Amino acid sequence: MTTEELLLKAAESCSIADLNALLKALREHNNTRDLSEFADSLQLLWENFPEELEIEHAQFCLEVAKLRIPDNAVFRQVLAAAIKTTLPPYLCKLGVLRAIGLRDNSVHPGEVLRRIERLMAIKSGIITYIFDSGKWGMVTNIDALNAQVAINLSEGGAQGIPLEKMLTRGYFFKNSVATNKLSMPAKLLQISGADFRNIVAAECVAHLSEGAVRAMAERLLVPQTLNAEAFEAWYNSSSAPKPAAAAVKRCAASARSLKEMDLLLDEELKAKLNTVDEAMVESFAKFFTNLKADVAAREAKMLCTIIAKIADRVPASEWENVLAPLKGKAPFWPLDPVAAKLENLEVWGTLAVKFSGKLAKVTTVVFDDEYLTYLAVRLPLKSINVCAEQLDAELLDLVFANPPLMTADLLLWAWKNRKKHPALEVLIKLENVVLALNYSRLPKEWGAAQRELHTILLDKEDFQKYIVQTAGSDIPALVAALAGASTFTTGERQSLLVKLSRYSTAIKEHLEAGAGSKLLGANQEDAPAVEEAIYTSLASHRRMVQELQDIINIHQPENREALKTARAHGDFRENAEFDAAKERRNFLTRRRNELERDLARVNALDFATIKPTGYVDLGTTVTLEITGAADEVYYYLGAWDGDPEKNYLSYKTKLGEVLRHHQLGDAVTLPDNRSAKIKAIEALPEAVLADMA
Repeated sequence: MTTEELLLKAAESCSIADLNALLKALREHNNTRDLSEFADSLQLLWENFPEELEIEHAQFCLEVAKLRIPDNAVFRQVLAAAIKTTLPPYLCKLGVLRAIGLRDNSVHPGEVLRRIERLMAIKSGIITYIFDSGKWGMVTNIDALNAQVAINLSEGGAQGIPLEKMLTRGYFFKNSVATNKLSMPAKLLQISGADFRNIVAAECVAHLSEGAVRAMAERLLVPQTLNAEAFEAWYNSSSAPKPAAAAVKRCAASARSLKEMDLLLDEELKAKLNTVDEAMVESFAKFFTNLKADVAAREAKMLCTIIAKIADRVPASEWENVLAPLKGKAPFWPLDPVAAKLENLEVWGTLAVKFSGKLAKVTTVVFDDEYLTYLAVRLPLKSINVCAEQLDAELLDLVFANPPLMTADLLLWAWKNRKKHPALEVLIKLENVVLALNYSRLPKEWGAAQRELHTILLDKEDFQKYIVQTAGSDIPALVAALAGASTFTTGERQSLLVKLSRYSTAIKEHLEAGAGSKLLGANQEDAPAVEEAIYTSLASHRRMVQELQDIINIHQPENREALKTARAHGDFRENAEFDAAKERRNFLTRRRNELERDLARVNALDFATIKPTGYVDLGTTVTLEITGAADEVYYYLGAWDGDPEKNYLSYKTKLGEVLRHHQLGDAVTLPDNRSAKIKAIEALPEAVLADMA
């Protein structure tokens, strides 16, 4: 019978005998060409296949999947049923089925079968080589529910690896003396390439293609042990290579990966190599230019240590040329440190002090000390310590006094350095402590400081006395701040109240007046109110944003250049140019802090959309009838819109606060003690609206 006839007969009966005969014919046909000419007949076979498969039906389906057959949705359903029939029940989990590619139409059925073969080979005690990481280990368990393979690594420690990765990139071998030779490059050089291939073939428990075997050999030996030419000679040899075949040593500047660069830098520093030519500088810069952002993020800690090692290898004059491509690419060097996510800065806290100190020094060269100051204020405590050593005390005080985020790390640093930086003592007050302790879901590196701050507030007597001292006479604010401490239990609040009252008669009297009872029953609703928003016109908002952008993009860069030029003149004691540039820097820093703080809580209003009501409010014209004097007209506007010459009145002025929310006809006393009556509340004139738009 022809193959077509066998297909039709098998489709009609689906008997095991007919299926076996068909399988033999399909295999013979597959040896010379694919089976696409039988697409329609195969489709008919799958449509008539039994829904409840016997093991023989399932095995037929799996064998056919190994051939070059047309793929379609119906066959996928039959294949899925066959796989579920043959797999052990403990492996028939959703995660496993996804890992073998059964639910991915882009994975060819032949690849699905190859993954199943490897899956069945993965057993406890099997030795595995993980191609991507180049690590060896022993399989200890397969977690079918979570589709993970547990491995004890040869270098120490354990690791859980996704099952799909192991099925596509893992190599599996018997646990034997011969396999041990494969894991050690030194032992591989004692055998020939032919011996290597023979050992792999004998010891592997899942089939490996010739290309996979070669790729494994290259991964094991190139470039650390053999260069490309020596590898070719070894792989095609029938005897071990001569010692002269060892690889030509590469230098760190020509490394092809971060790992290789890290290892080579260690070797060069150990050998005390300290000469760098122009070509090496260009090679380093090219490497970092080509480095992908996702790799820089994934290997951030290694990249930090590499930068520190480069600083010891390369002269400081070349740091910026070498490392400038990492600006904004490395997560720990964001272009805008104020807006960066803490998760991206966490790597600073994981570094050894010798590396973080060097990284801070390099940062002041690649960027400048102002950038490092804005970055330092957001870092974990130990990183603030190393950064502060590189920073000008005056600039540090200016930026730290108005931080973008009040963290426990910053407060602890201010507390521990209060004698050296008295300007930052204003930060150490209870409302700031509560704010820092209330932050939840902070990255791990910020957690230690939160716990320490919590402990010293409850237990450290001198810290408690200082909190009372900074509160001064504003005792209600101190008690209200404690009410907003969501991290404290009722017992902790009570204990802290008792301790604070020992140091202040005013606190004791305030609590005895009833505030203590209210506080102990406080919940989140009793927390201090959020800082009031600011309202202004579209024009003023646009003007303030432009001023901030000019400071960041024009004035501060110009000032940095002026500082560099002034520093180059030498003696700072009689350097008027340096003093002027430094004073300008401090002014720009203060103004930038003010603008960023205000813009963070401002709301820009379009006054043209506001319709007057019977109350004085933003976007209205207010006419005042003054007792014994002529009427006065004011245009009641936003916080940044005031202009006395045009009678533009900001609601944040004393007069603006007096008038706000009063009704038509209300009598008011003006700040200069004159008596007045609100005579009219009308819409703004077109000329004023044009100024505010």
